[in-house]
Amino acid sequence: MQYTIVILASILLLLLLVQAEDNFCSGDFKPNDDICEKFEFDDTTDEEKCGAKDDDEDEEPDEHDGIGLSNCTTFYDISDLPNQSIDNHTTKMAQLITNVFENGVTSIGYGYIEDIGDCRGYTSGYIGFTSGTNDAYSVVLQYLKKRPKSPLKKSLKELKRLSQYNFGDPRRADISKLKKSGYAKAWKNAACTDKAFVQTQLDIGHSMYLKPALKYAASVGVHSNLGKALFYDTIIQHGWQYTEPQINLPRILQLTGEKKKGESEKEYLTRFLTTRRQLACCSPSSAWNDSASREADLQKLVDDWEKNKDLKNSVRLEAMGVTVTGSEDLATDTENCGNQKPKGDAQPRDLPLPDICPNPLMS
Repeated sequence: MQYTIVILASILLLLLLVQAEDNFCSGDFKPNDDICEKFEFDDTTDEEKCGAKDDDEDEEPDEHDGIGLSNCTTFYDISDLPNQSIDNHTTKMAQLITNVFENGVTSIGYGYIEDIGDCRGYTSGYIGFTSGTNDAYSVVLQYLKKRPKSPLKKSLKELKRLSQYNFGDPRRADISKLKKSGYAKAWKNAACTDKAFVQTQLDIGHSMYLKPALKYAASVGVHSNLGKALFYDTIIQHGWQYTEPQINLPRILQLTGEKKKGESEKEYLTRFLTTRRQLACCSPSSAWNDSASREADLQKLVDDWEKNKDLKNSVRLEAMGVTVTGSEDLATDTENCGNQKPKGDAQPRDLPLPDICPNPLMS
């Protein structure tokens, strides 16, 4: 009897979670032609995009034309966009908020690594570096300059090989050789034991995502601390690579349109988040559909503008069930590493943006 009750309770909880996910793509965000046509999505499934095979098939996924590199990097040249600064507290709040969305907790996920089925291979680290989009390769490459004997060296050749496929090629999602080289175990071990690896993740994250997010925000007149954090979260989830033109930050900006005359930043960010949430709900990918709660939580922060615009107070991410205070410890990953704490000494490095040739983060 007790066993039956546990099973029924588990089923009820699962149904509630599924219903909660559906609610974020309902009402004004229920997919229909009016809100979805502008994204020009096709109906290709996750399995088809990732080149999934039936269990009885042994052949490699078919070659895919994809999108090749036009300037030796995967990024737009944003040298002409304006710069703006960000203070340490806002940086910390932005990282914590995004970490909750990426890892479910405020404990920074340096040691997190998993294949989440989004056609990007392994997702890992505090902002979800992926083996299929080159940024995990950049992290490992830069770290090996400090620790050339790290077990991660066994995976470097495969990460480089994956980075040479055109974007959109399903072979980028392949993790079979990374499994054989012990990539996941080596990543987690380095994150849980070595401060140099933690700092490398932060350095790459700031160069590849935080700095560009600030430039894109400044280009549309977004200067509040909340706005900066929101753009950081967007660039982490959607990227700014020209190789993913349907879902990236520049595409969301294009579809949102310019800031209107007399429009407040709060109003503009609401339009921006609406576009972003519509994209998540209209996407044929279930991984994107399930993330619509992210935009819902961010919109609630924007709605309470006077309280949250400076990010000086704690923020509640209701869909995630997590409160971010800003006093959390960023140095260790208790969720993935338990009581292990990284050791050693590591100083931050101010790395350049990866939008020039040769790409400084991949050489």
